[in-house]
Amino acid sequence: MSDRPDDRGAPGAGVPDWTALAGAPPSGELLGRLGDLVVLIDPTGRVAGLNETAAALIDEPAAQVLGRSALEVIHPDDLEAAAALLERFGDGHEMSRPSIRLQRNGTPTLAVELVARRIDRPDGTWILFSGRIEPLLNSEDMIDGVGVGVVLCDSAGLITESNQTAGRLLGDGLGNVGGSIHDLAERFTSLVGAPGADRTAVSPIVEALGTLQPVRRRLGVRASDGSERIVDAEARPIRMRYSGVSAAIMTLRDVTDEHRAQLALLQRATSDDLTGISSRSSFMQRVDSALSDVPTGGVGLLFCDLDRFKSVNERFGHGEADRLLVAFAHRLRHVSADAIAVGRLGGDEFAVAVRTDDADVLTAHAGAIRDAARAAGLEALHLTTTVSVGTSWAAAEVIGTPAAPTAAAMVEEADEALRRAKRTGRDRAAHFDSVMRGARAAQTAMAASVREHLEAGRVEIAVQPIIDPRTGRVSGGEALARIRDEDGGLVPAAEWIDAATRTGQLADVDDQVVRLTAALVADLHARHGDDPSADPGASLPVIGVNLSDGSLARPDLDDWLVDVLGAHGAPIDHLVIEIPETVFPVIRDRSADALRRLKAKGAWVAIDDFGVGYASLAEVRDLPIDTLKVDRSFVIAEPGSTHEAILRASLEMARALDCRSVAEGVETTTQLELLVDLGVDYVQGYLTGRPMTVPEFTEHALANIAVA
Repeated sequence: MSDRPDDRGAPGAGVPDWTALAGAPPSGELLGRLGDLVVLIDPTGRVAGLNETAAALIDEPAAQVLGRSALEVIHPDDLEAAAALLERFGDGHEMSRPSIRLQRNGTPTLAVELVARRIDRPDGTWILFSGRIEPLLNSEDMIDGVGVGVVLCDSAGLITESNQTAGRLLGDGLGNVGGSIHDLAERFTSLVGAPGADRTAVSPIVEALGTLQPVRRRLGVRASDGSERIVDAEARPIRMRYSGVSAAIMTLRDVTDEHRAQLALLQRATSDDLTGISSRSSFMQRVDSALSDVPTGGVGLLFCDLDRFKSVNERFGHGEADRLLVAFAHRLRHVSADAIAVGRLGGDEFAVAVRTDDADVLTAHAGAIRDAARAAGLEALHLTTTVSVGTSWAAAEVIGTPAAPTAAAMVEEADEALRRAKRTGRDRAAHFDSVMRGARAAQTAMAASVREHLEAGRVEIAVQPIIDPRTGRVSGGEALARIRDEDGGLVPAAEWIDAATRTGQLADVDDQVVRLTAALVADLHARHGDDPSADPGASLPVIGVNLSDGSLARPDLDDWLVDVLGAHGAPIDHLVIEIPETVFPVIRDRSADALRRLKAKGAWVAIDDFGVGYASLAEVRDLPIDTLKVDRSFVIAEPGSTHEAILRASLEMARALDCRSVAEGVETTTQLELLVDLGVDYVQGYLTGRPMTVPEFTEHALANIAVA
């Protein structure tokens, strides 16, 4: 048997155990079997031995290197790092495995996977450096140039190599990455976790080292300079190309700037621009998620808006009003520690969703919201501000089941409760209870009935005559939409119109009413023209249709009406477009041009329910109004009352604007006599004519036709 060491680097039979003796260091032949590159350092820090590979890399004969300081064979730029590593290892600290450049006639050479081993002998501590030349990662310049951190470890998880980028992210003060890959878990954090180590977040990366599948995670990391960075980390198993040794590689791509930009975009997409709390869409999404998730308790929703916020805008201006909204939103964040979401749903409307197993707890939350409004008003405007709150609640047993409500349904319920709070005096909370739920169910059924009538074309109109009180002649009529129940009875208008408004069907109702009105106008003209005994100088009645704000805001308002009347052969100068005064300020800017075009083509334009909205003379003057219909609440006023004064002023305004005046709701001869004395032009009401079917009105109008 040969006395040469075997292939594993262990001494052969004829070689003494040098580490236990005080004799000469091992021969170069023995060192040559320990690795690609081997350098032995004695306790004084001098080179006591090296193999042929080391001598070749240094490009000097081994005899000339022996006895020299170990630092003399290190490239000058790496001297500080090498000295620090030697000092750390000599003090008993674990040695990392850096790449150190050796001095080779002024040209740096890399020794990859440089590993240090302590050898404690009777004559002191010796250090044996071995370095495997492994071309797996090509050159260090290439690895550092890609801008991606690379950490290589062996099958036990010990770090054997890293590049400069990894050193900046994970290294010590000198940029060296050492120890075990498992130790790096202390440096990582979950993006959504608390500051500090998060082994749960990093464990998939560590576990990947023993698997065959790559694992990717986006993590936070404390860089060597103390800064917090965001990295895309990937770990995957590898096999060394030449040696066949199993290992693993982890790459780290610094995505801090990219991640922050994404967060900024996400913040803008999910947050309200003014207040910074959740936007409507984000709020609804988070509540829907809570309602469909595994139940951890009931869900309560509080919907609120600031009382008389419009007056705050008018008094202080939009800038100060915005300050109030921001202050209120800031305080809403602290209303509940159990908040699922806090959002601004639009304008001065806010909502808070909380987890609670008791609907009564919402009362306390509502009180906190009211306190927040007062504090915000004092802070922002030195003003006492109040808020009305509506609440809705879903019990824990329905959360996560098909019976669970949606966020939209809960907001609608809370909104309905909010309106009750407004109606009963503001600055209070109202809860969506079983009574309201029953009323809502009835309203839902009514909305379905309206939809069926629309689809089947069963919407009807009744026409109430408008009379000249001095002659009794029919001057016009108002078309009133009607639907019937299953028994053929009329459904109260207040019930079905409210349901149609809530479900967005009122514009479709308007469309059918306009078509029925056009057919009526066309029929009146056809029958009058066919009657040889008819007075050619007679003036046929004009028919009014009361359009909703949705129809009035149509961009094609004038084209739509002209086309419908034209299709029926009805002259447009016998159509009156009635605009409720309550929606007049909302639609006047959007509809002004279309109304002027309609007026130029011959249509009439009236303000309905005049007086209840207190439209100013300037507002009325700016639109092509030719008829003012005074609300019935002023017509039935007691003599000498404030309402009588408004009635008198309304008729005087009509004359000042050169408009026709129509008094609505006339029911007694006393009212009629007063109106005639005040100079009203026309009247409408049960005294002079109840709403009639279309055939009844046609016969009545033709029999009592006005003279032009």
